[in-house]
Amino acid sequence: HYYITNNLRDMGSGQSTQPNFQRRSQLEVKDHMERLQRISDLKVKPMVKDGGVLELSMTQVDMLYRMKETHIFDNFTVLKNDLLPYRNLSSRSVLTSTMGKMQVSIKERSDGKIGIDLGLKKLTSIPEEICYNSDMQQCTWIDLSRNKLESLDNIELLIHLQEVYIGRVMEHGKLYGNTFSQIPNQLYQLPFLKILDMSANRLTELPPAIVNMRHIECLSVARNKLKELPKELEQLRCLKTLYLDGNLLTELPEFLSRCHSIRRLSVRNNKLTKIPDELPLMEGLEILNLHGNELMALPENMGEFMNLVILILSQNKLRGLPSSMEAISTLEVLGLEKNAFKFVPTCIHKIQGLRMISLSFNEIEEVADDIGQLKYLDRLWLEGNKIDNFPEVLPLAAELDDLRIGSNGFVGLPDSIGQLYGMRDLSINKLALHKLPETFEWLYNLRTLNISNNNLSVFPEEILKLNCIRELQCSGNGLKWIPDKICDLTNLQVLNLRENSLRELPARFSTLSNLLIVDLSHNQFRDLPLSLCETVSLQYIDISDCHISSIPSDIGKLKNVQSLILNRNTFDKLPSTIYGMVNLSEFRFADNGVSALPAEIVRLSKISIIECTNNPMEDPNNTIIGAGMKSIREYFLRKHFSIHKGKHTLQVVDVVAVGTTGGYLTLVKTPGLGEDRCRYELHQRVLPEKAF
Repeated sequence: HYYITNNLRDMGSGQSTQPNFQRRSQLEVKDHMERLQRISDLKVKPMVKDGGVLELSMTQVDMLYRMKETHIFDNFTVLKNDLLPYRNLSSRSVLTSTMGKMQVSIKERSDGKIGIDLGLKKLTSIPEEICYNSDMQQCTWIDLSRNKLESLDNIELLIHLQEVYIGRVMEHGKLYGNTFSQIPNQLYQLPFLKILDMSANRLTELPPAIVNMRHIECLSVARNKLKELPKELEQLRCLKTLYLDGNLLTELPEFLSRCHSIRRLSVRNNKLTKIPDELPLMEGLEILNLHGNELMALPENMGEFMNLVILILSQNKLRGLPSSMEAISTLEVLGLEKNAFKFVPTCIHKIQGLRMISLSFNEIEEVADDIGQLKYLDRLWLEGNKIDNFPEVLPLAAELDDLRIGSNGFVGLPDSIGQLYGMRDLSINKLALHKLPETFEWLYNLRTLNISNNNLSVFPEEILKLNCIRELQCSGNGLKWIPDKICDLTNLQVLNLRENSLRELPARFSTLSNLLIVDLSHNQFRDLPLSLCETVSLQYIDISDCHISSIPSDIGKLKNVQSLILNRNTFDKLPSTIYGMVNLSEFRFADNGVSALPAEIVRLSKISIIECTNNPMEDPNNTIIGAGMKSIREYFLRKHFSIHKGKHTLQVVDVVAVGTTGGYLTLVKTPGLGEDRCRYELHQRVLPEKAF
């Protein structure tokens, strides 16, 4: 946009149309490009169960990136699964050098900053060679996460560092990494430090010396053991983002009200019972996240927040909101789910700028018509309450495009629901629906629909006319068949049909050329549907618990599948054609009758997860399989590619290539020439029965 706008202006004035950024200040160009990068890096992961997608205004995009909103609500992970803005920017190695036995990479991130990647190196200290290296000393960031560091000696020699990451990382439900009990003194000596991540360590306090971090802009001490905050935080005039999630805080200090530079404050999952009356005096605060505390009431002066845009109060014990909140004219997102509200607070109806409200999983029995006064409201989540009647005012909400109203007390939908022409995401699960109103087909803009766990024993014909739909959740309805016309929904990408009574799929199922994810588990198929094997666009398949007795050879056609889940069926053999699934990375077939893996599985170079527990595995045995894919590969190479020469049996290290005439090129380890001496040999002979 920057390039086109400025060069069109040049064309109109007769100037050169070549890109010329020099006419603008370097700072202006840099700021603009960083803003574009912020927006392009936005990632929103939909909730797997309900399939909703959160979309934000450009104002919120900007703020969420600058202040790094990790969770807006429990259901969503916003941006990326990380605490700090730049941790997951893509990077490329610009210099790799060997220091001792370790390779060290200097990388350039997509934002142009050069840094040192030392993550997952099993370090107990930073090697001296790094700190004294002139190239390393020019770097502006360093990643030391997932190590076992006990000190940061000499890190102060890297004087240009602006970002330091020494937090632990969550992988497979476990935390890996450093366990500092205090902030290392060397960090106070970095004169340009702006971002410090010490999340998930074992900090019990922030020392007064933190005042020496004069330029710090983003500080993450989340998931530690902090019980209080030092008054010296007030003197950090550049601090914009403060992460205090997952600590042991019972109260917030009043001096925070004088931290006017803070734009984003996150105190999720602590033990707060109240917030100080002075907190609304934080003039610069734009995002406040108090999710997962024990708040029972808010200060009466909440309306004094001048610039608050996003307020998250979910999973507390609130029963009401102070009336002064109607004065927060800047508020756009309000999260109140999992509290104890019995009615929609009156003040909400008067906050005219609201675009998103979540009141899910409370005890609300009725929605007042006044909610229709919110002319900009486009996200309303009311699921999991005790609402007896579908709110008649909702069809009049012109901007509403995301409605979640499942798991309530009313049965059936009114014909007026068809007036929600702009609706894009609709969740009406767990409402004991037997059918949909005929006007439902008027919702032609629907992209995501959740009708799971109702009583729809017959697939609703009204859905077959929603040509824009991309995600359809129909689990737990008792469906016995799927109409052939579902194959006309050519935009469909996600289809969930689990926990029904299906025995077959439509013959034209493979014509769903955009389908990526399908869940058919807990049905009654008996045989793997051939039409499923011909749906080559699929990337994820779950067909567990379906009594499947055999796997057809056509499964090899699914070359794009990355995850294949076949748990708890009755088949006893895997076809050799599985090698055609070249992108398979996750393969699960636990609780079946399989005794042998096909040798061709070694050709699946991307596979990283094999789960085959509770199978009578013999070839190879469970010990070899449990050791991982490398062990499985070595087993089959030894079994099928042992080369006999005289008294010696040569060990084949790898099969380099397979010829069309039956020959194969092998990398052979030769006896008597040392462990590392290998050579290539070309063998022209017929391959074993189980050919690679």
